[in-house]
Formats: sequence, C-alpha cells, structure tokens
Amino acid sequence: MVKEMKMNCDLAIEYIMDNVKENDTLELSYNRVFTPGEVLNIDKTHYHGKKGSKVLIHVLEGTSSSTVEVDLEEIKDDLIEVNHIPKNGEEVIISIDKCEY
Repeated sequence: MVKEMKMNCDLAIEYIMDNVKENDTLELSYNRVFTPGEVLNIDKTHYHGKKGSKVLIHVLEGTSSSTVEVDLEEIKDDLIEVNHIPKNGEEVIISIDKCEY
C-alpha cells in the first residue's frame, strides 16, 4: 500500500527529519536531480544558529555507487517529490507545493 500526501517544502523536510530512519530508502527529486538510495545518516545539528536538515544517502545507480550529503534546507525551493520507503512500513510519496515566503 502506498500513502500519497501533498505538502509544502517546509512540511516535507519536517516529515523527513521526523520519520525517515537510517537504512530506509529515500528518493528525492529536486531541480533536475533524482537521488535514490539508502539513508546512512540524518543530521539535525545546528550550524551557525540555523537548524540543520541533512541526509547522507548511499546512491544506488546501475554499476556505480556513491554517497552524497543533501542539505534539505538548501534545496527546498527546488524540491519536487519525496518517496520514502521504510524498512518496515508503508511507502509514502510526497508531492511538494512550492513554499511561499
């Protein structure tokens, strides 16, 4: 079963930081980038007084693999869709409404 949700970018980042765990699969679509892979770490550390929202993803692409750190606060304006596939649980697809400031 797949749960589909629609929310703005700030709520989507909040969902990721609160619900995504290490070893879950996370697929991020932002700008023209698609980053699918296994979550290795979630960083909620504050940097220079700002809340940190970073995920470290082991990208699984064909024959090559790499690890990327994605700062969700930096890409939030370009975030289009989030697909969260927990190790044990229901898949969640989040469509992003543009954040308004």
